[in-house]
Amino acid sequence: MAGCFVESEGLPPPVEGFYFPAGMVASPGGRVLYVANSDFDLQFNGGTVQALDLQRLRRRALGLQGALNPREAGAGVSVRAACEAVGLGANPAPLLYPGPCAPLDIAALDGDEEIVRRSAVIGAFASNLALAHRPLPEPGATPGATAEHNARLFVPVRGDPSVTYFDIADDRLDAPDAQRCQGDACFQLDCGATESGGRCPRDHRIGEDPGQGRVKEKLPLEPFGIAVGPDGTSVVVSHQTPNSASVIANSWAEGERPKLAGILKDLASGPTELAAVPRPRLVTQLKQAHKAIDYQPAFVLTYTASSQLDLIRYQEPDPMSDAPALLYQSITTPITALASGIDSRGIAVDPSERQACEAGCGDVDYECLARCAAIPIPAFVAHRFPSSLLIGEVITTLIEDAERPEGRWIAAYETLAIRDAAPLAAYPSRVEVGDVIGVDGARHRRVFAVAFDSGLAFSYDPEAHRIVNVIHTGRGPQAIAFDTGYTCSDDRERCDCAPGSDGCEPYSLMYIAHFTDSYLGVVDLDMRKATTSGTMILTVGKPVPPRESQ
Repeated sequence: MAGCFVESEGLPPPVEGFYFPAGMVASPGGRVLYVANSDFDLQFNGGTVQALDLQRLRRRALGLQGALNPREAGAGVSVRAACEAVGLGANPAPLLYPGPCAPLDIAALDGDEEIVRRSAVIGAFASNLALAHRPLPEPGATPGATAEHNARLFVPVRGDPSVTYFDIADDRLDAPDAQRCQGDACFQLDCGATESGGRCPRDHRIGEDPGQGRVKEKLPLEPFGIAVGPDGTSVVVSHQTPNSASVIANSWAEGERPKLAGILKDLASGPTELAAVPRPRLVTQLKQAHKAIDYQPAFVLTYTASSQLDLIRYQEPDPMSDAPALLYQSITTPITALASGIDSRGIAVDPSERQACEAGCGDVDYECLARCAAIPIPAFVAHRFPSSLLIGEVITTLIEDAERPEGRWIAAYETLAIRDAAPLAAYPSRVEVGDVIGVDGARHRRVFAVAFDSGLAFSYDPEAHRIVNVIHTGRGPQAIAFDTGYTCSDDRERCDCAPGSDGCEPYSLMYIAHFTDSYLGVVDLDMRKATTSGTMILTVGKPVPPRESQ
């Protein structure tokens, strides 16, 4: 279908509603929810990317959560009264979308209630999106750029084909030196369009012009999966039909644009989704101390038509040269934990345990950092035939030189192993790692996998090694994003407060983009809320069945 798209024909796409949403990601500071709409049935002359006001959505969702739970709302409160308390009626179509209330019609909201704060038109068939952030400056260092130049959003668009990019604002809570955005500036969505709702021009579509990249080729067809490497300087994209992968060099230098830097060809059949492997902090600290260590960023790649997973690596080019970057296949891991290893989809890694260990080490405590690097990083893969959640781990190996007692580590690399599998319902597609709020009020890790065809989302507890909850969604759950943190005011703004202090309240919400009926669902992940925990409590946008089913 990619060859059928012509951007000059057809009606402009709706920018105040959703239309076959295919990708979604929340900003790290909890201000913005970015959504990519795909124009899957070509009813319009493009898809859209939207910047949603996550704080306003959070305020409505948590208000509804409180109204639906008797402890907060009082005994005997009806569902209808709870919905009316937040300005919604009762659900008139529970077979189309789950939840207690009627949809929140975001197209009818304006002023202080407006949800879609910025939008832009892109090509058809967006498949996903990814955020890249400039590395945080060292403590006490002078910031080198304003917040507007500290983050970018990348969207693979199959209809061009291209990777369309946006300069966006930085709202990280842990980045005081990055000049965290404030107010309306947080909703920057700059792709060169002259106004909100305008079309992104060609110079923000990476790979369309072979003369602009390090590699003098166009981007391969069918860009699909995407992942951002360490420091946000490399973006790797999978291409399903030509069995290839490409890498985009994303320089943070003032005036520099992202460029297509290299193409890896002749991969196995059906490369699909990607996950970046976090760089061990030991590698970062040794390089800052000018102690040479050989290490290339790694990405895990899944396949729909091959019974394997690949680790591919990116070797940065010489900054003084225009030569192409090197993207190469490092290690192949056969999938043998199942009778058939064919058809792997989404993949996610969870470096939280390793990173918590590294946070307790000093910058030059290399022995401590080396012990942390030895902690495996869990990896989770949504797999079909049979439908399963594959559970594995990424293992970092350090190479030492015994003759160099100081800075004896000379190289590091990763390997991947699959250890187990948990059965799921029909045809899981995406998988993400997030947190729930436990009955103790603390955050607990969970792995969430959505099954597109069966309309279910599964919650896997990696400590208990089992599925602990099955969440009923609407039709075609496609993408997941999390909004988890602490609020400390009635306005429900995410705060960097101390748990247990006055007004500091934990919360966790999961957003699910429903591709088939074009809306977002909000799931309550607070296990303390007996009435709503693990259920969809809010429908965002008016669900619209596909045209052929109406």
